[in-house]
Amino acid sequence: MITKALEVIQSMISMEIDQSRSPAGNWLRPRLESAERGKVALSVLIRREMCNPFGNIHGGMMSLIVDECIGWAIVSLEAASHYTSVSLNLDFLYAAAEGERITAEAEIIRQGKKIIHATVRVTNENGILLCKASSNLVVTGMKVKTQS
Repeated sequence: MITKALEVIQSMISMEIDQSRSPAGNWLRPRLESAERGKVALSVLIRREMCNPFGNIHGGMMSLIVDECIGWAIVSLEAASHYTSVSLNLDFLYAAAEGERITAEAEIIRQGKKIIHATVRVTNENGILLCKASSNLVVTGMKVKTQS
């Protein structure tokens, strides 16, 4: 079943995102690569301001990319309420340098009544796994506002 939210997300495939509800996500300027219910891929070009002193992506930036991708996957579910992270676990396997484009693929593994469990894989353009992550998110009392 394709929901209205998923239709909107799918209409943005191949676009650079800079007008979402997430100011931090907009700063990343991710490109939406693919979207289906509970599964979204975003790619990000690593800019200088995202790097550590060694010229590789900073771990905090990788965490932001992972968390942002999870957010888009949750939106694709068209949940009635917002979710917030309870845990975010990342394994950093390889570095990525300034100028590289990396791709994060988030998948919602389980959507319960209160908790969502998501996984993310981040790869470089050669398909090398740079980071794997998992997150548990809990439903908040904040209802998602629908567009009129």
